[in-house]
Amino acid sequence: MLKNVVVIIADVRGSKKMANDERYEGQLFLKSAIIQINENFSDSIEVPFMITRGDEFQGVTKDLTSGLSIMLEFERLLFPLKLRYGIGQGDILTMGSSISIEMDGSAFHRANDAVTRAKKKKLFLLCKSENEEFDLLINNIFLLMYAIKSRWNKNNFERYWNYKTLGTFDKVAKKENVSPQAIWDSMQNMRALDVIIAENELFKYFKMIKSK
Repeated sequence: MLKNVVVIIADVRGSKKMANDERYEGQLFLKSAIIQINENFSDSIEVPFMITRGDEFQGVTKDLTSGLSIMLEFERLLFPLKLRYGIGQGDILTMGSSISIEMDGSAFHRANDAVTRAKKKKLFLLCKSENEEFDLLINNIFLLMYAIKSRWNKNNFERYWNYKTLGTFDKVAKKENVSPQAIWDSMQNMRALDVIIAENELFKYFKMIKSK
């Protein structure tokens, strides 16, 4: 048994409405992203991510901090595909297997329930743990973050990722060959700085509750 880990179950939103060739291309795209995630985050993953059926995939991370990092990286690697997540925190029973679909436990049940509810409510993400107050807080933060991100276009996302990678307006401006003021103005208008602040606060909070 692995205690207090995080199961992530995700699927591609709107995939059933895609044409067959578009859906096939998306699945190849997804396979490539999963390989990269499993390699680059191997120290943070308890059970490697794998496609379970069609456009649905799942994996197990050591904690919520790792889970958030991996979800943000999936978002970057798979853009413009839109993902839906069910996150379950709790225990898992490996039953001697190294494959997530052959495992069980409270974290899997919570993740399955979370992704099912997310589909019904047409949400990007739902988290479920044993603490309902914690879930309410985290889910509302994610709801606000994704409400902002849902309005972004490709250029908005690229600027957001550039800033997260480079860290300053000047560096982003140099890379994009525009003025620092233009970067600042656009990130203010699209509320990217608010999203980044929220992400950073979530990371701090997850690390804090882990250390208790």
